Amino acid sequence: MAITSREITKKKLDLAIMRLQKGMTKIVPSGTKLSIAGVAKEAGVSNATIHNRYPEVAEAIRGLLKADQIKNLQLKQEGLKGFSNKLSQARKEIEILKSDLQKSQSINFRLMKEIELLKNR
Repeated sequence: MAITSREITKKKLDLAIMRLQKGMTKIVPSGTKLSIAGVAKEAGVSNATIHNRYPEVAEAIRGLLKADQIKNLQLKQEGLKGFSNKLSQARKEIEILKSDLQKSQSINFRLMKEIELLKNR
């Protein structure tokens, strides 16, 4: 069975997607983000080829992009939770320090009064 040019192009597109995901590109600069344009350039085809002749590849790319966006959002949310916990702990520590400061000020005031009384004797 002969391999058709469509199958060859599809294979090029699939390989281009994998190379972009792994950051091991051959044509586009390393670190190029996954996109239809990036895949097209890496595979040596036009954007229109992907959109018009390989809509399933375009959909796959969009799905991968959406999955990446969801993953990034989840990572950001986890980071925010960590910062929120740190903020909460810092606020508690501030309240404790404020309380300690008030106690220290009260003790200092009392000691100053005692010193004053002793000086007046």
